[in-house]
Amino acid sequence: MAVRERYIAQLVNRPAEHGLAEAKFVHMPHISVGRAVRLRCQYKCAHTRQSDLTPPHSPTAAETREILDEYRYGLMIRREEPFGERAHADVWREFTELVLGIEAESMSQGYRRAFALAIGTCLHMHHDDSLRPCEFGGKARPTFESVGIDMKETLDMIQWHGLLAREDGEPFQLLALLLLE
Repeated sequence: MAVRERYIAQLVNRPAEHGLAEAKFVHMPHISVGRAVRLRCQYKCAHTRQSDLTPPHSPTAAETREILDEYRYGLMIRREEPFGERAHADVWREFTELVLGIEAESMSQGYRRAFALAIGTCLHMHHDDSLRPCEFGGKARPTFESVGIDMKETLDMIQWHGLLAREDGEPFQLLALLLLE
């Protein structure tokens, strides 16, 4: 087995060794993309128009579909975190750094086009009224919704049911999509 396939097999078969709850192969046609999802993000979130990571600057649903169509598969990455034990921003920042580290390692292992397209939430964008460019382009990725990815449909398609609804006492789910080939 080639080095790069061994690395991805470790992520999928032994995710805890990489700080993950689960990593699952996903075929790009299984990723549900729609304009309504991005519109909901654009018009219901107070943080849009503030960086390249949010609408109207983030890729449209059509552009996202075109990007996904350039890949055959990727990994949906999931980490669980007990809710309320640590600061929310710290949890997301650590997860983002973990995913970007996996992206970099995937590239070094032979997946030259590895790219973490979407990571749950952005902690690096500036939350003010200026429209200045994002200062953290290398440390941030758009959310699933800001690029038009329908999380519920996508998670249901890969058999990760109910992850978006959290009951009291259940861990918080952190999700990312890593495009590979």
